[in-house]
Amino acid sequence: MPFHADKVQFILNIKDIPVKDARNAEMALLCGNPQDAEAILLQAGLTFRAIMLNIQLYNWDRWALNCMKHKTHVDTVLGYRQKYMDQYGKSETNKRFLQYKEGYEKDYISLHNIEIDWEKIEAKIEMEYQKERERPDRPVSTATTASHAPSGPGGHRPAVKTGS
Repeated sequence: MPFHADKVQFILNIKDIPVKDARNAEMALLCGNPQDAEAILLQAGLTFRAIMLNIQLYNWDRWALNCMKHKTHVDTVLGYRQKYMDQYGKSETNKRFLQYKEGYEKDYISLHNIEIDWEKIEAKIEMEYQKERERPDRPVSTATTASHAPSGPGGHRPAVKTGS
């Protein structure tokens, strides 16, 4: 029965997301349609949410389309990837990450000098969620405040911890 409790909690978290398109994307994800969820987010201009969705799903290959194409949150993705690899005691095997880690120039920008500074990353993440809370499509009846704002897709941060 814990599976059903997880679904209920997921739905409750969705209700607290301040942006309708983000809520719709989370419902698509709940229904097992991650590609639709990503498409909804990108069409709505919620690039950051799309990036966080793929981090949450450990869909690392989609980072190129989202963060590289939009030239945003490259350090966020690289940081979460590094935390993931460290958490499981693995060395990098993904060719795309290896290329960019070594400074290979392709797909719009070079990652040779990308610094993984968690303080800056966390500040950028909070700024993105603050922008969402200020979007005009937020329903008036939602009781979400800054302290209750979702911290990632489905209201959760990715499982990889960002603290030192």
